[in-house]
Amino acid sequence: MRWRALRALGVIVVLFSLVTCTPPLLQPAAAQVTGEIIGPGATSYPIAIPPLQEVGGRKDDTAVRFADILSHDLQLSGYFQVLDRRGYIDDPQTSPTTGDQIEFHNWSVIGARALVKGTLERTADDIVVEVRLFDVPGRKQLAGKRYSTRAKEFSRIAQRFADEVLLVFTGIRGPFDSRIAFVSTRAGGMKELYFVTFDGLAPTRLTGDRSIIASPAWSKDARKVLFTSYRRGRPGLYELDVVERHPRYVAEAGPLYAGGAWSPDGSLIAVTAEMGGNPEIVLLHPDGRTARWLTKHPAIDVSPTWSPDGREIAFCSDRAGGPQIFVARVATGAVRRITYSGSYNTSPDWSPVSDEIAYTRRVNGRFQIFTVDARGENGATITDDPGDNEDPAWSPDGRYLVFTSTRAGRSHLFMVDRRARIRKQLTHGEGNDTSADWSPRLE
Repeated sequence: MRWRALRALGVIVVLFSLVTCTPPLLQPAAAQVTGEIIGPGATSYPIAIPPLQEVGGRKDDTAVRFADILSHDLQLSGYFQVLDRRGYIDDPQTSPTTGDQIEFHNWSVIGARALVKGTLERTADDIVVEVRLFDVPGRKQLAGKRYSTRAKEFSRIAQRFADEVLLVFTGIRGPFDSRIAFVSTRAGGMKELYFVTFDGLAPTRLTGDRSIIASPAWSKDARKVLFTSYRRGRPGLYELDVVERHPRYVAEAGPLYAGGAWSPDGSLIAVTAEMGGNPEIVLLHPDGRTARWLTKHPAIDVSPTWSPDGREIAFCSDRAGGPQIFVARVATGAVRRITYSGSYNTSPDWSPVSDEIAYTRRVNGRFQIFTVDARGENGATITDDPGDNEDPAWSPDGRYLVFTSTRAGRSHLFMVDRRARIRKQLTHGEGNDTSADWSPRLE
């Protein structure tokens, strides 16, 4: 059965300092650059990203790595075309990095419309980066940031600035300073919990249960992931601190609990609970005590996902025959059906910023991703591709979805924007990657 009890929002806490540089940010560049950036895939905006200029101290590949990560993220966003560095005229280690000295002509002749320049300096304990975004035709600075961080957290600087670039050009901060948790068999056959970042590094393994793990869901406090594990021989709900790596059994004895999802304010967990073969949606306190049963119906009710305001929960149920998506009011338990097209609709995930709900539908024997609003209107097809495409999860900005696809053979994670203009593969390698959940930003 492919009904997955997924979802929740949360983040990983990392120590990081952020200070806005001068001059202050200008208005979003979409207004200044004639509105050419409309949406992912609509226009690839040409941007140049040379390595940072290293100021004193020990030199290594860190300045180049910053440019690599930033380029990777902006290319992945679908908004930008990062120009090949082999065509750059300026030497990044000797050319100016401030707007009143930059030779903008050297960048306009190679087709750049935007430019990132900056410096990197090492102190005794930290790395300090000053980085600026420029409008090349307008010869002006659009954004500037100063970051200070420990060397091991350096990649987050590039990810946070990628988010700032999207904020300037689109009016909405990007999703790249975040993490995606998922389940994978890449460690040798058993399903273990991992997370992946957007810096191009290999996924980080979080568990070694040598069991079956399913349905990861991030917590709001930035440190924990809920997941279902069979480590005790039956499905149980666990919470893992991703820094300390100590799992905690959450739910009290009684029902079989699976697929938890934290409420937006972190005060409750919606979970699938099964007693006597009848799965229902139950609300738990964070310590595992039962708050109340949200559904009480002889049908199968699974896969809860919260609305952004915490007042409603979407879930999957076969109370109308085949599995369909329903929405329940948390205060009253009143239920309404929102999907009617298709006979098999599962795995809902509610956007953290809107009333859009993504879900999986079976079409001609294959699984595809669709969206619908909370009224059951404005349905849209997100994938119509080879293989099975399922288990969608929203990015923290509501612009993208991560999902599992078999289009490349094995199951891997892919990213698509909400208007289905771009598709990018996120994970590769041996094993199957499934059941992804996207954290909010890590600020």
